Amino acid sequence: MKRLLLLLAGVVVFIALISNTVSQKQEGASSIIISKKICMTPDTLIPVKVELEKTMFKDMTVLFIHDTAKTNEAIKDVLGKGYGELMQFIQSNQLQPLKFMAWYYAMQAPWPTDIAIETNKAPGQLSGRIQTRIQRGGEVIIAHMWGPYDQVGQAYVQIENWLKANSRKAKSSPFEVYINDPSSVTSPSEIQTDIYQPLE
Repeated sequence: MKRLLLLLAGVVVFIALISNTVSQKQEGASSIIISKKICMTPDTLIPVKVELEKTMFKDMTVLFIHDTAKTNEAIKDVLGKGYGELMQFIQSNQLQPLKFMAWYYAMQAPWPTDIAIETNKAPGQLSGRIQTRIQRGGEVIIAHMWGPYDQVGQAYVQIENWLKANSRKAKSSPFEVYINDPSSVTSPSEIQTDIYQPLE
């Protein structure tokens, strides 16, 4: 798993380079900060902060490509190719990218993945491998993580712990949202990744 996360770290940089607009706030949503934790990764001593927030989110129009990386080594290329296709389609159809996202459906190879971008509206028609869906909104627990992407597993662990402690169930698969540009921060501890876990 750690090897996968290291490979995915490069994708965050790719996303940042092609992203023009990222929407981070939901208008009219009330939220509650559940917990704040700061951990130190033993190998690098880079602080990792995870903040859990229970809130509501609105429906999202999502363009996505479903693909599978057969090996760990293939993940970076599969994701890079998918985001490239999505951005080319978005630009040619005069859509606005809002959030760069991903769904991961396995814990070991092969890696089925939805490579996704939220857009301001649905396109008139689709082409190639590109599909669309509405990610239904509702109650959600969001783990806001600041720190190196290879430590994102800590955020998933905190979500799982919160679900168990509060006797709550996941409504659907979690998804990741990449918030900022890793090349613009002064420290890896400033890289932000949000993990959304919709709730029943």
